[in-house]
Amino acid sequence: MGIEVWVPRDHCSVIESELLNDHVLLESLEKERYVGASDSRNWQVLTDNVTDCRRCTVCQNRVQALVGEGNSHADLMFIGGAPDETEDQLGGPFVGQSGQLLTEMIRAMGWAREAVYLTNIIKCKIPEERDPTQSEVNECLVYLEQQIKLVQPKVILAVGEVAAKALLATDSPLSQLSGKIHYRNEIPLVAILHPAYLLREPLEKRKTWLDLQVVLNCLKNGVN
Repeated sequence: MGIEVWVPRDHCSVIESELLNDHVLLESLEKERYVGASDSRNWQVLTDNVTDCRRCTVCQNRVQALVGEGNSHADLMFIGGAPDETEDQLGGPFVGQSGQLLTEMIRAMGWAREAVYLTNIIKCKIPEERDPTQSEVNECLVYLEQQIKLVQPKVILAVGEVAAKALLATDSPLSQLSGKIHYRNEIPLVAILHPAYLLREPLEKRKTWLDLQVVLNCLKNGVN
């Protein structure tokens, strides 16, 4: 299916010495901030930890671990579920046809893709592109939490049901989560349909545009 321009309308075997303790990782990064380390250094520490991660068996399936890309101090942070085959091969989140559609969505909101921050909860490709287990989500959340601390976005967009459920710690379907403002550590969060789904169901684009309006209104008017 071709891409339509978005037009808004009305466990690898885990070696003990390689395991990163969540508390130790966060504490080490916080200590670097305390002694005045630059953001670039903090990002490098995080990138190295993600690249070398052997916390679960998902690492066996990856070509590379994906950290994220974009503006490291973006107002908007888009968080997907896990890299697919194309993302794993190309080394970036939201690429291919669904990535092109997401780029059009971002432009329709008034931003360039480079002005926002893009990442996934899970940093490695999952076998057969199944949904991640809760254990796999938990292993990667330590990295995502640090990304959120570094970016300090004004609004988080959970892209797709996997991301929405993980970020909101709920089993509710996306249909019950979209269209309203939630919070993740006091940061406003809006759940939207994944662009891959929108390619299959283009009539849902209008609903997603309304969800994006919630984000824009949140940025413009603040949140109660």
